[in-house]
Amino acid sequence: MGIEIIPAILSYTKEDFEAKVRLVQPYVKRIQIDVMDGKFVRNKTLDPAFFPPIPSGLEAQYHLMVEDPLDFVKKISHKGAIYEVHVEALEDIGSAISQIRKLGGKAALALSPDTPAQAAIPYLGQISHVLVMTVYPGFSGQKYLASMEPKIKELSLAGAKVEIDGGVEVGTVRRAAKAGATMFAAASAIFSKPDPKKAIEELLQDALSAHSSA
Repeated sequence: MGIEIIPAILSYTKEDFEAKVRLVQPYVKRIQIDVMDGKFVRNKTLDPAFFPPIPSGLEAQYHLMVEDPLDFVKKISHKGAIYEVHVEALEDIGSAISQIRKLGGKAALALSPDTPAQAAIPYLGQISHVLVMTVYPGFSGQKYLASMEPKIKELSLAGAKVEIDGGVEVGTVRRAAKAGATMFAAASAIFSKPDPKKAIEELLQDALSAHSSA
């Protein structure tokens, strides 16, 4: 089934970035790095120029909450990584996907809450997955928007691999999994807990329970 819990690294310093990666590296195969420019969203994270290297064997996806996603793809320049770009920040979605590929990356499309599923559906054959924001992008710790579940279902039925990001915790993971999500980006649900390993396991079990009881 490929259910995956993906720790989301939202950091303002290199030291915090490195510490969070160390905490979760033994328990996951992929991390998400949240990148914010203070323009597309009000928050601003660590500049890509100061990103520490990602440990070998750990996949990276960069959630680009920025006004000029392709500029950040060039700045990050991580070959083989997935770049999650917001359709709201793109003038030409197809061209952006092509440019990410030319730069050695893989593309995923991110949809803010007010953006319909149809914005991504024409491009499903060209992308890794669709990231459905289940909060408004910009800050960790917001309440999960259950109103996004029909969008998750629509994308899943259209053949998309769906990730959710925002308000991810035990209970909301189960709901989103029932709607069709298989990837769950979690920040505070992991890093605010005393035992990250246990937190990841509990989120994973919550997702799996949506299917065992179906």
